[in-house]
Amino acid sequence: MWQEKVRLRYGIPCIGDRVAPRCVFADSLVVVVLRGNRATPEKRVLMESHGLLDLTKTLSEHRIDVLVCGGISREEREFLAVRRLEIVENVAGSVHELLSALQRGVLRSGFGLAGASGDFQKMEAHPVLKINEGWTDTRVGATDCLACDYKKCLQGELCELAGSALFSPTADRETERILEASLDISSEEDRTLCRLSELIYFCLEMRYQHIGVAYCIDLQEPAEILVRVLRRFFQVYPVSCKIGGMVFSTDLTGPPGGEESKSVPSIACNPRGQAEVLNRLGTDMNVIVGICIGADCIFSRFSDAPVTTLFVKDRSLANNPIGAVYSDYYLKEAMQTTVALKHPQISIQQDHQFRER
Repeated sequence: MWQEKVRLRYGIPCIGDRVAPRCVFADSLVVVVLRGNRATPEKRVLMESHGLLDLTKTLSEHRIDVLVCGGISREEREFLAVRRLEIVENVAGSVHELLSALQRGVLRSGFGLAGASGDFQKMEAHPVLKINEGWTDTRVGATDCLACDYKKCLQGELCELAGSALFSPTADRETERILEASLDISSEEDRTLCRLSELIYFCLEMRYQHIGVAYCIDLQEPAEILVRVLRRFFQVYPVSCKIGGMVFSTDLTGPPGGEESKSVPSIACNPRGQAEVLNRLGTDMNVIVGICIGADCIFSRFSDAPVTTLFVKDRSLANNPIGAVYSDYYLKEAMQTTVALKHPQISIQQDHQFRER
Protein backbone atom coordinates (compact mmCIF):
# COMPACT_ATOMS: atom_id res chain seq x y z
CA MET A 1 0.00 0.00 0.00
CA TRP A 2 2.80 2.45 0.81
CA GLN A 3 4.34 1.98 -2.66
CA GLU A 4 1.06 2.90 -4.33
CA LYS A 5 1.20 6.33 -2.69
CA VAL A 6 4.70 7.11 -3.91
CA ARG A 7 4.53 9.93 -6.44
CA LEU A 8 7.27 10.77 -8.89
CA ARG A 9 7.31 13.63 -11.36
CA TYR A 10 8.90 12.98 -14.75
CA GLY A 11 10.03 15.64 -17.19
CA ILE A 12 10.29 14.79 -20.91
CA PRO A 13 11.91 17.38 -23.25
CA CYS A 14 10.05 17.06 -26.57
CA ILE A 15 9.86 18.32 -30.11
CA GLY A 16 6.23 17.92 -31.10
CA ASP A 17 5.01 14.69 -29.53
CA ARG A 18 8.39 12.92 -29.58
CA VAL A 19 11.40 12.96 -27.28
CA ALA A 20 13.86 15.64 -28.39
CA PRO A 21 17.10 14.14 -29.79
CA ARG A 22 19.07 16.51 -27.50
CA CYS A 23 17.71 17.31 -24.05
CA VAL A 24 18.67 21.00 -24.17
CA PHE A 25 17.09 21.62 -27.59
CA ALA A 26 13.36 21.08 -27.10
CA ASP A 27 10.25 23.12 -27.85
CA SER A 28 8.44 21.89 -24.75
CA LEU A 29 8.68 19.85 -21.55
CA VAL A 30 5.92 17.31 -20.90
CA VAL A 31 5.36 16.81 -17.16
CA VAL A 32 4.14 13.34 -16.17
CA VAL A 33 3.11 12.22 -12.70
CA LEU A 34 3.62 8.54 -11.81
CA ARG A 35 1.64 7.24 -8.84
CA GLY A 36 1.98 3.50 -8.35
CA ASN A 37 1.65 2.06 -11.86
CA ARG A 38 -0.46 4.90 -13.25
CA ALA A 39 1.29 7.55 -15.39
CA THR A 40 -0.72 10.74 -15.83
CA PRO A 41 0.39 13.52 -18.19
CA GLU A 42 -0.12 16.74 -16.23
CA LYS A 43 0.94 19.59 -18.49
CA ARG A 44 3.11 20.70 -21.40
CA VAL A 45 5.42 23.61 -20.63
CA LEU A 46 6.64 25.57 -23.64
CA MET A 47 10.41 26.15 -23.66
CA GLU A 48 11.04 29.77 -24.57
CA SER A 49 14.79 29.31 -25.05
CA HIS A 50 17.41 26.57 -25.28
CA GLY A 51 20.33 25.72 -23.04
CA LEU A 52 21.23 23.77 -19.92
CA LEU A 53 20.48 26.59 -17.49
CA ASP A 54 17.02 27.15 -18.96
CA LEU A 55 16.25 23.44 -18.82
CA THR A 56 17.49 23.20 -15.22
CA LYS A 57 15.34 26.16 -14.19
CA THR A 58 12.24 24.63 -15.80
CA LEU A 59 12.88 21.25 -14.16
CA SER A 60 13.26 22.94 -10.79
CA GLU A 61 10.14 25.10 -11.15
CA HIS A 62 8.01 22.04 -11.88
CA ARG A 63 9.62 19.87 -9.18
CA ILE A 64 10.83 17.19 -11.59
CA ASP A 65 12.34 14.08 -9.96
CA VAL A 66 13.31 12.18 -13.13
CA LEU A 67 14.48 13.58 -16.46
CA VAL A 68 13.64 11.32 -19.43
CA CYS A 69 15.62 12.52 -22.44
CA GLY A 70 17.35 11.67 -25.69
CA GLY A 71 21.01 12.60 -26.05
CA ILE A 72 22.79 14.26 -23.14
CA SER A 73 26.46 15.16 -22.80
CA ARG A 74 28.61 14.09 -19.87
CA GLU A 75 28.85 17.69 -18.63
CA GLU A 76 25.07 18.12 -18.77
CA ARG A 77 24.52 14.82 -16.98
CA GLU A 78 26.96 15.71 -14.19
CA PHE A 79 25.47 19.19 -13.81
CA LEU A 80 21.95 17.78 -13.35
CA ALA A 81 23.05 14.84 -11.17
CA VAL A 82 24.48 17.26 -8.59
CA ARG A 83 20.93 18.55 -8.20
CA ARG A 84 19.79 15.05 -7.20
CA LEU A 85 17.93 14.54 -10.44
CA GLU A 86 17.62 11.00 -11.73
CA ILE A 87 18.25 10.71 -15.47
CA VAL A 88 16.89 8.16 -17.93
CA GLU A 89 18.87 8.95 -21.09
CA ASN A 90 19.30 7.94 -24.71
CA VAL A 91 15.56 7.42 -25.05
CA ALA A 92 13.62 7.58 -28.33
CA GLY A 93 9.92 7.46 -29.08
CA SER A 94 6.63 9.31 -28.69
CA VAL A 95 5.20 10.54 -25.41
CA HIS A 96 2.53 7.86 -25.62
CA GLU A 97 5.14 5.11 -25.92
CA LEU A 98 6.96 6.45 -22.87
CA LEU A 99 3.78 6.64 -20.82
CA SER A 100 2.96 3.06 -21.71
CA ALA A 101 6.50 1.99 -20.78
CA LEU A 102 6.28 3.83 -17.44
CA GLN A 103 3.06 2.09 -16.52
CA ARG A 104 4.52 -1.30 -17.46
CA GLY A 105 7.73 -0.62 -15.56
CA VAL A 106 10.01 -1.07 -18.58
CA LEU A 107 11.22 2.49 -19.16
CA ARG A 108 15.00 2.60 -18.92
CA SER A 109 18.01 4.20 -20.60
CA GLY A 110 18.17 3.19 -24.25
CA PHE A 111 14.40 2.65 -24.50
CA GLY A 112 13.09 2.94 -28.04
CA LEU A 113 16.34 1.94 -29.71
CA ALA A 114 17.00 -1.41 -31.37
CA GLY A 115 17.02 -4.22 -28.82
CA ALA A 116 15.96 -2.00 -25.92
CA SER A 117 12.18 -2.11 -26.23
CA GLY A 118 11.18 -5.44 -27.63
CA ASP A 119 7.65 -5.29 -26.23
CA PHE A 120 6.36 -2.43 -28.39
CA GLN A 121 4.13 -4.90 -30.20
CA LYS A 122 2.22 -5.55 -26.97
CA MET A 123 0.77 -2.03 -27.03
CA GLU A 124 -2.88 -1.52 -27.90
CA ALA A 125 -3.60 -1.08 -31.59
CA HIS A 126 -5.15 2.39 -31.36
CA PRO A 127 -3.65 4.33 -28.44
CA VAL A 128 -5.32 7.52 -27.28
CA LEU A 129 -3.39 10.00 -25.15
CA LYS A 130 -4.89 13.13 -23.63
CA ILE A 131 -3.12 15.95 -21.81
CA ASN A 132 -5.42 18.45 -20.06
CA GLU A 133 -8.11 17.11 -22.43
CA GLY A 134 -6.48 19.15 -25.14
CA TRP A 135 -3.97 16.93 -26.87
CA THR A 136 -5.00 13.66 -28.48
CA ASP A 137 -2.70 11.17 -30.18
CA THR A 138 -4.72 8.60 -32.14
CA ARG A 139 -1.92 7.17 -34.23
CA VAL A 140 -1.63 3.41 -34.67
CA GLY A 141 0.63 1.78 -32.08
CA ALA A 142 4.39 1.68 -32.53
CA THR A 143 5.86 -0.63 -35.13
CA ASP A 144 9.39 -1.81 -34.46
CA CYS A 145 10.60 -4.84 -36.40
CA LEU A 146 14.15 -4.30 -35.11
CA ALA A 147 12.98 -4.95 -31.56
CA CYS A 148 10.95 -8.05 -32.43
CA ASP A 149 12.25 -11.20 -30.72
CA TYR A 150 10.11 -13.66 -32.68
CA LYS A 151 10.71 -12.90 -36.37
CA LYS A 152 7.59 -14.79 -37.45
CA CYS A 153 7.95 -13.30 -40.92
CA LEU A 154 11.15 -15.31 -41.47
CA GLN A 155 9.13 -18.46 -40.85
CA GLY A 156 6.48 -17.42 -43.38
CA GLU A 157 3.96 -16.55 -40.66
CA LEU A 158 1.74 -13.50 -40.20
CA CYS A 159 2.73 -11.24 -37.30
CA GLU A 160 0.50 -8.93 -35.27
CA LEU A 161 2.17 -5.76 -36.56
CA ALA A 162 1.36 -6.50 -40.20
CA GLY A 163 -2.38 -6.64 -39.59
CA SER A 164 -4.29 -6.18 -42.81
CA ALA A 165 -1.47 -4.18 -44.43
CA LEU A 166 -0.07 -7.24 -46.19
CA PHE A 167 1.83 -6.86 -49.43
CA SER A 168 0.40 -8.97 -52.21
CA PRO A 169 2.92 -9.52 -55.00
CA THR A 170 0.09 -10.42 -57.35
CA ALA A 171 -1.86 -7.19 -56.79
CA ASP A 172 -1.05 -6.25 -60.39
CA ARG A 173 1.07 -7.73 -63.14
CA GLU A 174 3.62 -4.87 -63.16
CA THR A 175 4.27 -5.22 -59.43
CA GLU A 176 4.61 -8.97 -59.81
CA ARG A 177 7.15 -8.61 -62.65
CA ILE A 178 9.25 -6.12 -60.65
CA LEU A 179 9.31 -8.37 -57.59
CA GLU A 180 10.23 -11.44 -59.66
CA ALA A 181 13.12 -9.58 -61.32
CA SER A 182 14.30 -8.32 -57.93
CA LEU A 183 14.25 -11.81 -56.44
CA ASP A 184 16.12 -13.24 -59.43
CA ILE A 185 18.95 -10.76 -58.92
CA SER A 186 19.09 -11.02 -55.12
CA SER A 187 19.18 -14.83 -55.38
CA GLU A 188 22.17 -14.79 -57.75
CA GLU A 189 24.55 -17.46 -56.41
CA ASP A 190 27.22 -17.72 -59.09
CA ARG A 191 28.63 -14.25 -58.44
CA THR A 192 28.25 -11.17 -56.31
CA LEU A 193 26.98 -8.22 -58.34
CA CYS A 194 27.73 -4.59 -57.56
CA ARG A 195 24.79 -2.21 -57.45
CA LEU A 196 25.50 -0.85 -60.94
CA SER A 197 25.47 -4.37 -62.38
CA GLU A 198 22.25 -5.11 -60.51
CA LEU A 199 20.67 -2.05 -62.09
CA ILE A 200 21.65 -3.20 -65.60
CA TYR A 201 20.48 -6.78 -65.05
CA PHE A 202 17.21 -5.59 -63.54
CA CYS A 203 16.45 -3.27 -66.47
CA LEU A 204 17.34 -5.99 -68.97
CA GLU A 205 15.09 -8.53 -67.26
CA MET A 206 12.26 -5.99 -67.15
CA ARG A 207 12.90 -5.28 -70.85
CA TYR A 208 13.22 -1.58 -70.18
CA GLN A 209 14.62 0.42 -73.09
CA HIS A 210 14.45 4.06 -71.97
CA ILE A 211 16.24 5.00 -68.74
CA GLY A 212 16.16 8.44 -67.14
CA VAL A 213 19.06 9.67 -64.96
CA ALA A 214 18.06 12.49 -62.61
CA TYR A 215 21.39 13.78 -61.29
CA CYS A 216 22.69 16.51 -59.00
CA ILE A 217 25.07 18.95 -60.65
CA ASP A 218 27.55 18.25 -57.83
CA LEU A 219 27.83 14.65 -59.07
CA GLN A 220 28.10 15.44 -62.76
CA GLU A 221 31.32 13.44 -63.25
CA PRO A 222 30.00 10.10 -61.88
CA ALA A 223 26.73 10.79 -63.71
CA GLU A 224 28.61 11.10 -67.01
CA ILE A 225 30.43 7.81 -66.42
CA LEU A 226 27.19 6.10 -65.45
CA VAL A 227 25.41 7.34 -68.57
CA ARG A 228 28.22 6.09 -70.83
CA VAL A 229 27.95 2.62 -69.26
CA LEU A 230 24.16 2.49 -69.46
CA ARG A 231 24.14 3.64 -73.08
CA ARG A 232 25.79 0.33 -74.04
CA PHE A 233 22.43 -1.27 -73.26
CA PHE A 234 19.68 1.38 -73.23
CA GLN A 235 18.50 4.76 -74.46
CA VAL A 236 19.52 7.07 -71.60
CA TYR A 237 18.28 10.58 -70.83
CA PRO A 238 20.28 12.50 -68.18
CA VAL A 239 18.52 15.52 -66.64
CA SER A 240 20.27 18.00 -64.31
CA CYS A 241 18.77 19.19 -61.03
CA LYS A 242 19.16 22.79 -62.24
CA ILE A 243 16.99 22.32 -65.32
CA GLY A 244 14.85 25.38 -65.97
CA GLY A 245 17.44 27.83 -64.61
CA MET A 246 15.23 29.19 -61.84
CA VAL A 247 17.14 32.02 -60.08
CA PHE A 248 16.35 32.32 -56.38
CA SER A 249 19.12 34.74 -55.30
CA THR A 250 22.12 36.64 -56.61
CA ASP A 251 25.51 36.51 -54.92
CA LEU A 252 28.41 38.91 -55.34
CA THR A 253 31.96 37.71 -55.95
CA GLY A 254 34.80 40.00 -54.92
CA PRO A 255 34.62 43.19 -52.81
CA PRO A 256 31.40 45.21 -53.38
CA GLY A 257 32.02 48.01 -55.87
CA GLY A 258 35.44 46.68 -56.83
CA GLU A 259 36.60 45.86 -60.34
CA GLU A 260 36.49 42.13 -59.54
CA SER A 261 32.94 42.33 -58.22
CA LYS A 262 30.22 40.70 -60.30
CA SER A 263 26.81 39.15 -59.79
CA VAL A 264 26.50 35.38 -59.87
CA PRO A 265 22.97 33.92 -59.93
CA SER A 266 22.09 31.08 -57.54
CA ILE A 267 19.99 28.53 -59.38
CA ALA A 268 17.31 26.58 -57.53
CA CYS A 269 17.00 22.81 -57.76
CA ASN A 270 13.98 21.70 -59.77
CA PRO A 271 13.18 18.04 -58.94
CA ARG A 272 9.60 18.30 -60.17
CA GLY A 273 10.91 19.71 -63.45
CA GLN A 274 13.31 16.77 -63.75
CA ALA A 275 10.43 14.34 -63.26
CA GLU A 276 8.17 16.10 -65.75
CA VAL A 277 10.88 16.17 -68.44
CA LEU A 278 11.44 12.44 -68.05
CA ASN A 279 7.69 11.84 -68.01
CA ARG A 280 7.41 13.60 -71.37
CA LEU A 281 10.26 11.45 -72.71
CA GLY A 282 8.37 8.32 -71.65
CA THR A 283 11.15 6.66 -69.67
CA ASP A 284 10.60 3.13 -68.41
CA MET A 285 12.65 3.69 -65.26
CA ASN A 286 14.37 6.64 -63.59
CA VAL A 287 17.63 6.54 -61.64
CA ILE A 288 18.49 9.10 -58.96
CA VAL A 289 22.13 10.19 -58.79
CA GLY A 290 22.95 12.36 -55.79
CA ILE A 291 19.79 14.47 -55.64
CA CYS A 292 19.57 16.29 -52.29
CA ILE A 293 17.46 14.83 -49.52
CA GLY A 294 13.94 16.16 -49.82
CA ALA A 295 14.39 16.94 -53.50
CA ASP A 296 14.60 13.19 -54.12
CA CYS A 297 11.21 12.82 -52.40
CA ILE A 298 9.68 15.39 -54.74
CA PHE A 299 11.21 13.72 -57.78
CA SER A 300 9.92 10.28 -56.76
CA ARG A 301 6.48 11.69 -56.07
CA PHE A 302 6.06 13.20 -59.54
CA SER A 303 7.83 10.51 -61.59
CA ASP A 304 5.50 8.38 -63.68
CA ALA A 305 8.14 5.65 -64.06
CA PRO A 306 9.53 3.48 -61.22
CA VAL A 307 12.42 5.19 -59.37
CA THR A 308 15.57 3.75 -57.83
CA THR A 309 18.48 5.52 -56.12
CA LEU A 310 21.93 4.49 -57.32
CA PHE A 311 24.25 7.11 -55.81
CA VAL A 312 23.62 9.17 -52.68
CA LYS A 313 25.37 12.48 -52.10
CA ASP A 314 27.21 12.72 -48.77
CA ARG A 315 29.70 15.57 -48.59
CA SER A 316 31.32 14.30 -45.39
CA LEU A 317 31.70 10.62 -46.19
CA ALA A 318 32.77 10.51 -49.85
CA ASN A 319 29.18 9.74 -50.88
CA ASN A 320 29.06 6.69 -48.62
CA PRO A 321 26.38 7.59 -46.04
CA ILE A 322 26.24 4.11 -44.50
CA GLY A 323 29.70 4.82 -43.04
CA ALA A 324 28.08 7.11 -40.47
CA VAL A 325 26.46 4.22 -38.58
CA TYR A 326 29.89 2.61 -38.07
CA SER A 327 31.62 5.80 -36.93
CA ASP A 328 31.56 7.01 -33.32
CA TYR A 329 32.43 10.51 -34.54
CA TYR A 330 29.52 10.82 -36.97
CA LEU A 331 27.05 9.11 -34.64
CA LYS A 332 27.93 11.63 -31.95
CA GLU A 333 27.55 14.46 -34.46
CA ALA A 334 24.10 13.17 -35.44
CA MET A 335 22.99 12.88 -31.81
CA GLN A 336 24.04 16.48 -31.17
CA THR A 337 22.45 17.93 -34.31
CA THR A 338 20.34 21.01 -33.66
CA VAL A 339 17.46 21.86 -35.96
CA ALA A 340 15.93 25.33 -35.92
CA LEU A 341 12.25 24.60 -36.40
CA LYS A 342 10.44 27.27 -38.40
CA HIS A 343 7.19 25.36 -38.07
CA PRO A 344 7.21 23.42 -34.76
CA GLN A 345 4.92 20.41 -34.68
CA ILE A 346 2.45 22.07 -32.37
CA SER A 347 -0.61 24.01 -33.40
CA ILE A 348 -1.71 27.41 -32.10
CA GLN A 349 -4.61 25.68 -30.40
CA GLN A 350 -2.28 23.22 -28.69
CA ASP A 351 0.04 26.07 -27.74
CA HIS A 352 -2.81 27.76 -25.93
CA GLN A 353 -3.99 24.60 -24.23
CA PHE A 354 -0.57 23.55 -22.97
CA ARG A 355 0.58 26.95 -21.75
CA GLU A 356 0.56 27.20 -17.99
CA ARG A 357 -2.48 28.88 -16.57
